[in-house]
Amino acid sequence: MKKLLALFFTTTAYFAFASSAFAQTSVNPCGNGIGQFAQLCNLNANSIGPLVGAAVAFLLVAAALIALFFLIWGGIRWITSGGDKAKVESARGTIIAAIIGLVIAFLAFFILSLAMSFFGLSLINLKLPTIPGA
Repeated sequence: MKKLLALFFTTTAYFAFASSAFAQTSVNPCGNGIGQFAQLCNLNANSIGPLVGAAVAFLLVAAALIALFFLIWGGIRWITSGGDKAKVESARGTIIAAIIGLVIAFLAFFILSLAMSFFGLSLINLKLPTIPGA
């Protein structure tokens, strides 16, 4: 009975004090335009293009850095293998996978750049097409 009574009072207190938190009916997060996320309030179809371009460039650079890290890691494993055949093969596999990953990252960048130049776009200054009159 004590547990039910404690649960009842806790639930009643929760709902009694929670109603005051929702007293404001309209909230405008972009009201004064000051703050850390003020630039996000002005997003539209024309300003989201550079954001997408920067994200794609960041992902391609991150993929290249990760591949280079694994290339170095495979080299260190090869050096520290001590002539053990299994460790040398494992290190060689890591190096080959890293080189393949690096080639794929660069090819993705070049293919994306080629496709975008075919459509007259640029990854650095990406502008999304808009419908006239909409």
